[in-house]
Amino acid sequence: MKAILKWQYDQLVKELLLLQEHQSDPGCPCATAGEMCVRKHLLAIEGYAQETMAMEGNQLYKDKLEALAKEARLHREQEEQALRGEGEHVELTKWCRDWRKEFEAYSLQIDESGSDQDQAGSSKKVNVP
Repeated sequence: MKAILKWQYDQLVKELLLLQEHQSDPGCPCATAGEMCVRKHLLAIEGYAQETMAMEGNQLYKDKLEALAKEARLHREQEEQALRGEGEHVELTKWCRDWRKEFEAYSLQIDESGSDQDQAGSSKKVNVP
């Protein structure tokens, strides 16, 4: 996997993980001080999925990214309704975990040369189970 694509997937997985943590921690004061954590992470997930689709050469993963972007948009719209008092907040812990699992191992793949370039340009071997 090319460095830019790996970076994209890393950001996507991070956002899914952060949203999963917000959803699973009842003590998270997500709605205080103007923060709207669930909406914020859903926007980022939707954006990274859409942006990564344009870079992805594997049709299977393009399709997964498209589905993720659509689902994130629908969940964001539901969350926005709940924030306006027009509906209920949606539980997304399982959704986040399931999507994260779709991309974690794939994002560890290496490029055709058998190495992945770090930001300094040096080559490092990545072992994928």
